[in-house]
Amino acid sequence: MRKFEYRFEKVLGYKKHLEKQKQRELAQVRQLEEKQKEKIAEILRQRRENQDRKKQFLVGNVSTEQLNSYSRYFILNYHLEKQNRTILKKIEEEVEKRRQILVEATKQKKIYEKLREKHWERYQEEYNRVDQKETDELGQRMRQSPG
Repeated sequence: MRKFEYRFEKVLGYKKHLEKQKQRELAQVRQLEEKQKEKIAEILRQRRENQDRKKQFLVGNVSTEQLNSYSRYFILNYHLEKQNRTILKKIEEEVEKRRQILVEATKQKKIYEKLREKHWERYQEEYNRVDQKETDELGQRMRQSPG
């Protein structure tokens, strides 16, 4: 009997390759997301440190220049944080988009894997049927031939 041959083997290989590629792309975007989160955490950490330092100077007589410079710094810091959170939101949307693409690629691969399994089962059934037929014919010949 002929060897098992799945006619969509190249397509399945392509689908597996495509899935791995989508996994890498998702990992890259998630890495960007983590870096952005770290950046925001660093901004917040710096803000807290500066607030603690500035509190020491706000004891006693305080000049309006100091208050204005502190105020400008914190407003700038707030806008920087807001800008980075907007970037993070866009990255998170991209992560979700890439995740959906990966899910679809995985579904496509699984469809071809399932088809391959069914084809393999049919091949096995056919092989067993042919093998049984040969065994039956051999048994008949042995009964008919004198012994």
